[in-house]
Amino acid sequence: MLSRLFLISTLVIVGITTVAIGATVTETIEVIKAVKIPQMGSDLNRRFIVGIPGLPQCPDSRWPQLLFSYCVGPKKLYSCCRNPNDPTTDTKYILTCPETTTCMNFVTDFGSAPGPEFNNFAICIDDETLKSFKNDDHDGIFCKTYEINGVTGDKATLSFEIYDANSNPAKVRNVFFTSGSQSGGHQNTNNYSSIINCKNGQKIKVCMDAIYYGITLYATFTFLDGTYGNSNG
Repeated sequence: MLSRLFLISTLVIVGITTVAIGATVTETIEVIKAVKIPQMGSDLNRRFIVGIPGLPQCPDSRWPQLLFSYCVGPKKLYSCCRNPNDPTTDTKYILTCPETTTCMNFVTDFGSAPGPEFNNFAICIDDETLKSFKNDDHDGIFCKTYEINGVTGDKATLSFEIYDANSNPAKVRNVFFTSGSQSGGHQNTNNYSSIINCKNGQKIKVCMDAIYYGITLYATFTFLDGTYGNSNG
């Protein structure tokens, strides 16, 4: 059961550093301002997450257990649900995020004891809590640096999505971050999520390596304060 509170952290972004063409624009490091949102209650099925703008991911009570979900665009969410009394049968849904929300993907923290099925999940996040930057129609590496603040624990779950100007998922060469001695990333992808160790005042730099010249790409970011896991505590 999941009974903790989490925060969706607003990444307030100013300035951009362009690496590929050798021109550096002054970057202002902004503080990540956290928005508190109550945890969804006491169970994992996530049919509805209390306090989060969104929708039931398993809308039919006959299949209440969410196995996984992921974004299929900024406004669409794919979910797979199961009847725990009949684990051989799953049902799938394509759901539309409410207006003024955007779908974001997150990874699950398995910890030392992985759960049976639950891997990744998506949430329709209020647009007011999301910030983004673009590549200015250029090919190359574009980065932002932030100062983490308002976190309540020692971990956070990072999520970022890459879209083009028509809101279509757009793959980039690489999406990556560095924060102190920590780093991570993924190649040839349009999204990435990672769990990081963090504390207030810590700096984090997030980057995308854009493939396309002459096409505007947008990178959208958010943080969850803490992690989601499969523990029964």
